[in-house]
Amino acid sequence: MEPMELSLAHFASIDPPLGTPKELITMSSGFSNNNYLLTTSLGKYRVRLSKSVKDAVELLAEQRILNMAAAQNHLIVPMIALFKLPNGTNASIFPYLEAENFDINSEVLMREAGKALAHYHLTVVGDNGILPWKPLSESLGHEAIHAGELRKCIDEEELSEYPTLWTSIENLLQRMRDADVLMNEEPCTLLPQLPCHGDFAPANLLSHGIHITGIIDFECCRWAPRVYDLSTFLLSLQEGEGYEADMSAWFMEGYKSILTLSEIELKLIPKFQVIRSLESAKRHLYRVVHGEQKLQSGLIMYWERNTINLKS
Repeated sequence: MEPMELSLAHFASIDPPLGTPKELITMSSGFSNNNYLLTTSLGKYRVRLSKSVKDAVELLAEQRILNMAAAQNHLIVPMIALFKLPNGTNASIFPYLEAENFDINSEVLMREAGKALAHYHLTVVGDNGILPWKPLSESLGHEAIHAGELRKCIDEEELSEYPTLWTSIENLLQRMRDADVLMNEEPCTLLPQLPCHGDFAPANLLSHGIHITGIIDFECCRWAPRVYDLSTFLLSLQEGEGYEADMSAWFMEGYKSILTLSEIELKLIPKFQVIRSLESAKRHLYRVVHGEQKLQSGLIMYWERNTINLKS
């Protein structure tokens, strides 16, 4: 699909009305989306533009869970509107909230992040509606990557340059199969499950001073054990610069001040961190097979090292 330039004219007839469009500024973007700041006569909005044609069912599911949760929890930033551009690209509109860079060195803020996640979990527990992503239990078994198909997409020169690269890939593929089994048997199947955020990380938390002011980007929301969100946040901390173990402790203490975690849940958090890494590896390999990305050898070997303890 050809990329489409977003303009003020696209917002003239949005329902509900956003006011007279005045300015559109490009914001930082991710792999899947471009973001814009829209200023109108009524206020400011964040516009998220998909880089590819996205299933409308997924977006409607995201809008549903967001708006349901936002009605009960003031930290959830709702999706105000959803519309399609002439070329088929989907755009989502959210209230724009001024925010500062999330300070992972702040003990108070890290505890508040844990509390914010716990309150979100309390908000959505019991919800059984459609969610944007497949359940975690299906994430590694669905559309599995086949070694033979993948091998055809990898440059032989790269395999020669990194003699252990293919072994690392085979190890990752086997661990994906092992993790698929792990997630679909006890004790994982006995864990409390709910609509997890799916990408709960400092980058998706809005803050001002020592206060969390918003939780954004629910497009990965999916049915999963609640410790999946905890594991995602902890992994994002550990992979970032300047990580200290105290940061994880502060976050966990904040969460546990609102919700109690069982011994089994606490024990399985490292496993879910490995599963999170395997999901990232699978997405990358899937994109390689479908010609969307070139193989990143460094990432492959990094994921292979980070997932070695799946069975320990």
